[in-house]
Amino acid sequence: MMSLPGLRELPSAPRRFLYFSTINVISWQCLVGPPLVLFGRALDMPPAWVGVLIGLMPLSMLLVIFTGPLVEWLGPRRLLTWGWLLRNLLAATVIAIPWAMKLGGKPGGWLVLLFATLGFCVFRAISVGGWFPWLHEVLPAHQRGRYLAAETALAQVVTILVVVGCGAILGQRGELGGFFLIYAVGIVTGLASVGLMHRIPGGEVQAEEVPGAPRGFALGPILRDRSYMRFVTRTFFCLAVLAGQSSVAVMYLRDVLAYSDRRIMYLAGAGSLAVALLIGYWVNRATRHNDSNPAMTGMLLTHSFFALAWLALLPGRGWTDGLALAVVIGSTFCNAAFTTMATRDMLGQVREPGRVGYTNIWIIATSLATGLVPILAGLLIDGLGLTGFRLCFLASGLGGLLAAATLFRTSP
Repeated sequence: MMSLPGLRELPSAPRRFLYFSTINVISWQCLVGPPLVLFGRALDMPPAWVGVLIGLMPLSMLLVIFTGPLVEWLGPRRLLTWGWLLRNLLAATVIAIPWAMKLGGKPGGWLVLLFATLGFCVFRAISVGGWFPWLHEVLPAHQRGRYLAAETALAQVVTILVVVGCGAILGQRGELGGFFLIYAVGIVTGLASVGLMHRIPGGEVQAEEVPGAPRGFALGPILRDRSYMRFVTRTFFCLAVLAGQSSVAVMYLRDVLAYSDRRIMYLAGAGSLAVALLIGYWVNRATRHNDSNPAMTGMLLTHSFFALAWLALLPGRGWTDGLALAVVIGSTFCNAAFTTMATRDMLGQVREPGRVGYTNIWIIATSLATGLVPILAGLLIDGLGLTGFRLCFLASGLGGLLAAATLFRTSP
């Protein structure tokens, strides 16, 4: 993990953005992290519904197609402020689940959870188009690798604390009461992140710097940027491969291996700990050369090994517990490391003017990759049961090999 002195080498503005991002992780993990999947299954929500629940977050991000002009009109700061406030208000509607279940049985609770999650996702999507343009504004180009490594490491440290805390809550309280407490923490910290947001400089409405240039949200000229679109297309496929494993892992641990909610949260914490300890060292090595493809290729190959290793996780076998720990840690690190490098490369290809459009296309592509896969996986598991789980892991593993081969042959 990046040392504290190394963190202090960042200028004030990106450091403040980093603190905002880090506290936001608490809200994210409580409201749409692993507890969301466990909450749905605790309500006996079918796997296909859970797949939709997981897919709502990334697929809702497609709204940036229409909300790009809002970034130019309101500025990133104002847009993020209102979006962050409203998403927390919508998430708070989960308190109606007991009432809905009395009226409509379990399906009533499922609908309320879907509504609360959808509301959170929609208002996040409306406002998040300002995130990357604001970050691009305050973050010097030569410090992007340092910043993203620090962001990933700190996010994982916070995630460890959150998942351990969630595990303790779910182990001590009744299921629904525990989930409601976790949601309360997520909403309070989400509101606190809004306060931190206002300590970040910049983020105001800006006029175009180049006379006659297309507005920043205009996608046409960016779609004709062949180099950038090739990069986005490759990343889309790679992220879809990673999502093939990550989107079903929690359900497999709970439904097939019969792990308790607390145990699953602690396994997630172990994966986050590995990322926190190693991501800074890995990114420093990966960024020594301009070509980051070899490091990303290595992560995809390693991911494939762990994705296929899920097939050996069988109930009641002596090796299962130890192997489960290894594959959760390995898979979590591969996902975080690849995503960190891909985001760094994306920021390096963003051009001015048009930064809103460039980052919005990135959001659209990554949202499709990570949103469609969980829905398809949920339908597959609903129809085929255990065989569906195995097909997801097999497709993710073999897809990782294909993605690695493609990336290996590609120049940056």
